[in-house]
Amino acid sequence: MTAAAPAAPPGSPLADLDPALPLLAEVVAELAATPGRTPFHAHWTPGERCVLTYRLASGAEPATFVVCEVTPGGSTRRDFRADPALTGLGTATDPAVVRDLLGTRLAGGTVQDCVVEPVRYRPGSRCVLRYQITDGAGVHELYAKVVGVDAGFDVPVALDQPVALDQAGALDQPCSVDAPVALDEPKRRLLPRLVGAWPEHGLLVHEAAEGRDLAAVLRDSAVPPRTRVRLAYRLGSLLARLHAGRVAAPVRTGADSLRDVSASLSAVRQADPHAARRLATVLDRLTSWLPASGAQVLTHGAFRPAQVVVAANRLTLLDLEDACRGDAERDLGSLLAHLLWQWVCQPGERSTTEAAGRAFVAGYERRAGRVDPDVLLWWRSLALVSLAAGRYRRLEVSSWPRVPALLDCLERLVAAVPVRTSAPLAAQLLDRQAMTRALRPELAPVAAEPAGLNVTAARLIQHAPGRRTVVQYTVRGLRTGAPTQLIGKLFAQPHRAALAAANLRALADGPFKGRGALRVPEPLPSPLERGLLLYRRCAGVPLDRLEGMVALAGVRASARWLARLHGSDVVLTRRLDLATECATSRGWASLVADREPDLFGLAWRLADGWAGAAQAAAPAPDVPIHKDFHAGHVLVDDTVTVIDLDGARMGDPALDVAHFCAYLDLSAGSGRAAGLRRAFLEEYAAVAGRPDAVRVALFGAYAWLKIAKRLVMGIGPHRSLERPVRTREVARALQRGLACLDT
Repeated sequence: MTAAAPAAPPGSPLADLDPALPLLAEVVAELAATPGRTPFHAHWTPGERCVLTYRLASGAEPATFVVCEVTPGGSTRRDFRADPALTGLGTATDPAVVRDLLGTRLAGGTVQDCVVEPVRYRPGSRCVLRYQITDGAGVHELYAKVVGVDAGFDVPVALDQPVALDQAGALDQPCSVDAPVALDEPKRRLLPRLVGAWPEHGLLVHEAAEGRDLAAVLRDSAVPPRTRVRLAYRLGSLLARLHAGRVAAPVRTGADSLRDVSASLSAVRQADPHAARRLATVLDRLTSWLPASGAQVLTHGAFRPAQVVVAANRLTLLDLEDACRGDAERDLGSLLAHLLWQWVCQPGERSTTEAAGRAFVAGYERRAGRVDPDVLLWWRSLALVSLAAGRYRRLEVSSWPRVPALLDCLERLVAAVPVRTSAPLAAQLLDRQAMTRALRPELAPVAAEPAGLNVTAARLIQHAPGRRTVVQYTVRGLRTGAPTQLIGKLFAQPHRAALAAANLRALADGPFKGRGALRVPEPLPSPLERGLLLYRRCAGVPLDRLEGMVALAGVRASARWLARLHGSDVVLTRRLDLATECATSRGWASLVADREPDLFGLAWRLADGWAGAAQAAAPAPDVPIHKDFHAGHVLVDDTVTVIDLDGARMGDPALDVAHFCAYLDLSAGSGRAAGLRRAFLEEYAAVAGRPDAVRVALFGAYAWLKIAKRLVMGIGPHRSLERPVRTREVARALQRGLACLDT
């Protein structure tokens, strides 16, 4: 069962947790104090919403779930059956409809009575229902699962077949669900036997899996340690049987998982910045080496002891809706992470829990062969980051004091993760033959002449040590008769390639789809797991190199491009986290003060002033933003293309407006910049409405501090300023930022 959200009495950690959600603590406390309501699940997205789920039991009636959503504008409540993402709940919770559906699937043919009781529910994701049915043969218990109608049931249906406990063969013969099911047949299966599947309702019905939750058994000190270790060994064997399944499923790579886990840290940053920094450091270490994708197996996708039921000598697997193909070590690492969390919560059981972990891996390896210890360590570490972040995202306040002990264990583990690159692309980027070999498998599916696909030229454009390298490639074979110019970005942290690719794809398929006048680069199939993103080279001259009427037209087009981005309904993976930006701004101030000691006071006054104003500001709109929008990233031709969308995310549109205007002032000079800035703001307002002047000024301070940092580092528009010119320019930037705070 999902861990519950705690009550929040006055003075609790929830009281001032999220200023953007002022009602959060009050609503949690009210719901938890209501008789008959038990907190069941929470999902908190700082600054945006918190969805709280409570189980409601009232007398002899079956229990139900109540959902409360807290947003900056207030709170709303609804019954779980009104979930817009689970449209099949109306059907699945109606006893009369269920009787009719099951009557076509059971051997007896007639269902006389059906009692429906909700057991588990996660808003927008899934709901588990218990059916107590009466037919001619007596009373039976079934379980139903309702998911989104687009979720698909291919994996659980394909694996619905008897498998003897000692059978080592592959699971490769899908079971038919057309024949009526007799509920008294012997049960020796990997999964509970499927009674029926109704994809149009997102509904699966299974026999009940008799027994006890394995997670509860493994942490039960009343169960002899030897028994628990033996069950862990059998669990490894069970997982090996699943991994042998030859069933189609989506592919999930290490880069995919890194991206998802990275996005989950926003709640940690808000609740415990120190823990967030420790987790971010671990993620940086993990990004230094992504395990190479080897033989992919059918993985559970969310494997942990709670997904297994134990009865006597039989283990039964549950919940395969997240099944995917990927590294075998993914499931192994997830299970070991949950065992480690178990002994953090029960320190006295450490020796038994560690023995259970060793037995689990041994049971797996006996049936499936040896696993790669480095890859297993990588996946286990990533699972621990996700597990720690989940304690905050689910508002499990009672668990927060235990997280530091978990992080201590995690840091000791991750210290052993290899620091290396999964593929030596950094050394090969300018080697035409090597890059032909690396890119041909990726580009062949979209090439006009796959057999003739070759990299004929490679030119270095930019190298930022520790961050990324940009190369231009000339490639033959992508189109007939003429070469194609591509841009390749190699990221030092491979998961950032996946994030950048996701941004480009979302925008290229969304607000900038087609070949209109406003564009983004066209992404191409890329070896993202090796950290390389490819896209077609964009024509045009950077806007900051243009003058006169051409520059004015480019500025106006830039405003229209930005207004289209801000007005789109695309949802990007990451979100602007003001707590993180405040910490970053102080890092910039420290860097400026180190390089320009005479400006120490100015730098810190700006950083502290901006951080205080940002934290006190009212909640802002949450729209897609570029985050590094300036004239140097706008290419002007007969079209306007905006590049460098690696950092795009959801956030405050005022940041982009302020950033662009500050960089205009920096590069164009005060006289010329005033006219360009006025034209930009007028054009933007005509399309998107006039931006909030207070918030634009707030982010103007942020932009000028960033400019000061770039000046002292020798990057950006003024790359090679020497003292005392550099000192004057840095001081000017800091003073401009402070002036924004006084606006």
